[in-house]
Amino acid sequence: MKRTLLVLSLFLLSSLPAFAQGTSIGTAEAIATTQMKNATINDQSTNHYFKVTTTTDGYLRFLISSSSSIDVDVMLYDTDGVSSLTKDEKTGTASEVFYFVKPGTYFLRVYRSTGTTGSYTIFPTFSPPARATDGEPNETPATAVALGPTATSTGHLGYYGTGKGDADDHWKITTTEDGWLRVQLVSDSLDARGDARLELDVVLLDINGIRTLTSDNRTGTFSQVDYFLRPGTYFVWVYRSQGRAGTYQIKSDFFAPPLAADPEGNDDAQNATTATINGSVVGHLGFSSNGTTDTQDYWKFTTTADAKLTLQVTGDSLDRSGKKLELDAVLYDINGTTNLISDSRNGPFSECIAHLRPGTYYARVYRSTGNAGSYKLEITTSGPPRTGDAEGNDRFAQATTLTYNLSNDGHIGYYSNGTTDTQDYWKLVAPSADSIYVHVWSDSTLELDMNAYASDSSSIIAGDSRSGTYSRVGIKPTFGATYYFRVYRSQGTAGSYTITATRSAATAVDPGETPMALIPRELKLEQNYPNPFNPSTAIRFSLPERTDVRVAVYTMLGQEVEVLIDAALPAAVHTISWNGKDRSGVEMASGMYLIRLQADNKQIVRKAMLVR
Repeated sequence: MKRTLLVLSLFLLSSLPAFAQGTSIGTAEAIATTQMKNATINDQSTNHYFKVTTTTDGYLRFLISSSSSIDVDVMLYDTDGVSSLTKDEKTGTASEVFYFVKPGTYFLRVYRSTGTTGSYTIFPTFSPPARATDGEPNETPATAVALGPTATSTGHLGYYGTGKGDADDHWKITTTEDGWLRVQLVSDSLDARGDARLELDVVLLDINGIRTLTSDNRTGTFSQVDYFLRPGTYFVWVYRSQGRAGTYQIKSDFFAPPLAADPEGNDDAQNATTATINGSVVGHLGFSSNGTTDTQDYWKFTTTADAKLTLQVTGDSLDRSGKKLELDAVLYDINGTTNLISDSRNGPFSECIAHLRPGTYYARVYRSTGNAGSYKLEITTSGPPRTGDAEGNDRFAQATTLTYNLSNDGHIGYYSNGTTDTQDYWKLVAPSADSIYVHVWSDSTLELDMNAYASDSSSIIAGDSRSGTYSRVGIKPTFGATYYFRVYRSQGTAGSYTITATRSAATAVDPGETPMALIPRELKLEQNYPNPFNPSTAIRFSLPERTDVRVAVYTMLGQEVEVLIDAALPAAVHTISWNGKDRSGVEMASGMYLIRLQADNKQIVRKAMLVR
């Protein structure tokens, strides 16, 4: 009876399903990636399950070789043991499956396709990539891995696991100053299997992580993106173009421009940055961020006196990418919109010159060609040698009173607020009925003419439009009448002048009409002005008492050229001029000449340079 029960129990056990190790996902047999495995398949065991655990990204491959009595197929599953990654169901005794996987535990199913009983051998291999991985997950800008502006790192693309493939990597780079950012990518020439080229492309994104600044999808294993950026955090998107999986090296380089930046936000006249007069400032142009590029800078500066203003811009000759950088300049009036002068010449240098009256003016520096870089802006002023007149004297009604027997100074040619001061009016009340001579000497940069008007200011009674820097008109006045003298620009740009009213054509100051404080204390011959000169120059000399005076011009060899004055003159400061001609009216050649004053048994000599 007991023997019968034992036989019955063995029969019942043999009839139950087999749940031995390796016959289901739950009982999958663990094997190492380097472990060869032998097994047998028969009618009672038609499916074998194995599991392999990887700790890094890599190329996982299984070769299965079976005996001739059976044909086995193979399937590789994801870490969930359900999702099929790949399979091999071809006929024959050799099967192969492979995949580029992330770290995890993967499952291999070997099952009989044809035949009854036979053996097989599994040859697993695992090849990790040569370069280290990046910090996963970094598939979006929000999870981007930080990379320094000048740094090198590595990454992986194309590896799969847990239902997700790594097709994109994002990196973020933070810059703290303007500069040229260059990102270079070098990928494996072939993927780990060795039969497919790996190509990765790269995109540089703006600070919002969406807007494309530039991209590179060239064929091959090298890619580069570069851009001229303002401070901010930018994103680099690396993605697979061809191939299956592999690694890459990412290298960033950041190059700041040679000069410091200007305070940004100065893109219009209302937000212009203050520049230093007779100094220099520096700035940047062409750098981008958040969808905008800094293509122009505005500067403002204030002049406090009439002056010749020179504005010079010197930019980098080449930008960091090696492209020529050209910056142009515009000088604006006090309203910030009226163009006074501009310079758009080729090259890294621009210059604007203007003769300006006091006020606040604006300069615009903008990019003409090239990408981005730095520049230096220099603003210098040089005032005329003489003081200015009381401005507003451009009409008869606003004429400035001319002081008889004393020198008065004025300016002509300076600009502001849409107008240029091209003429000045002076008025004089005749102190007697004696002849009055009005003399004007101007800077070499200016040629002035003069008209004299009757007391009703309606008609011209005398005029002088001679060439050169000296003009003179003479009138026979009526005692007590008011006469007007208009000094106006004939040629030249801007400058200063001296105007004097005397009773002498030689510009003597009558001591009878002059305070004693104005009578010179010693005999003196001043240096002619201007010097060098062309075509004429003024010669001023002082007499402490009435005396016979002779002033003549000589060559350096002692030959007399012209006698400028030979007469008895009163004690005063006198001014005469030489027009660069000899006594016959022939123009003298360029060179050095001697001006000799003889008075009171003394002589004084000055050198004068005539430049044609």
